[in-house]
Amino acid sequence: MKSEFLQFREPKLTDAPKVRSCTVHALQSDLSFTNIYLLKKKYGTEILFHMEHLIRRFTGDGRLQGYSFPVGGNSADTPACIQAIEADAAARGVPLKYCLLTEQQAQLLAELYAGRIEIKCDTGDADYLYKRSDLAELPGTAFHKKRTHVSKFLRNNPSAEFRMLNADNTADVLHVAKLWLEGQEESPALLHEYRAIEHALSYRNELEMTGGIVYVNQRAIAMALVSLINDQVADIHYEKCIPEFRDAYAYINRELAAALSTEYINREEDLNIPGLRTAKLSYHPVHILRKFTATIYVD
Repeated sequence: MKSEFLQFREPKLTDAPKVRSCTVHALQSDLSFTNIYLLKKKYGTEILFHMEHLIRRFTGDGRLQGYSFPVGGNSADTPACIQAIEADAAARGVPLKYCLLTEQQAQLLAELYAGRIEIKCDTGDADYLYKRSDLAELPGTAFHKKRTHVSKFLRNNPSAEFRMLNADNTADVLHVAKLWLEGQEESPALLHEYRAIEHALSYRNELEMTGGIVYVNQRAIAMALVSLINDQVADIHYEKCIPEFRDAYAYINRELAAALSTEYINREEDLNIPGLRTAKLSYHPVHILRKFTATIYVD
């Protein structure tokens, strides 16, 4: 196999339409164009469109290393894309690694590289996928506690009002995020998250970002930002409450779900944080989208 470089580059805002054309059937949050763009510095993300497939390469110092599985395009061309990735790794003199693989993608690579591949499941990277109608309606006994939380918040805050994000209230989103950050222990990761929220609001139109804000006595106390992975799946990127209104999470979760129209909502991963995992499971996901890494040993 001739070794040659693929022409990876940093993702740009103008890549949004082509990325979205490759992810029309995706469920996972890492294929949200918003995440690809906003987290490009964090993970050293580079992208390439090869044979109409989207391929990503992660070059940063973070938890993501290696290549993504090719998505989009004609599935008959996928093996050729995989060969091109193998050649690229050889040309660069780097290990042939994949990350953020779905179970099906991991199985395809296992068959292709039988006996030469090591696959691991990254439990902290698994996405939690919910029926939007479940989050909006909180039906049945399974959601009894959530309905109780919402009712308690509204009893304690009868002036509470949910408003969708618009050009006039973006400053309120940032205000909530700032107060949330000030209430946390100092952390580079949380500061990076705040900067990403700033960036998301700066390019809200280009990223097709929407969201909502909760007001109590006309004061912004909670916010959430969301974009679409495709017509069927919305991705909740950020959801924050100021410290004294932590009980607003259940309310903004319900109201934002009711305002959306997709079939599913992806609330992203739990990063192996026990409390976050418990919270995500308490909303009864319909799917937990496990993700895998693969290291391939080639001659």
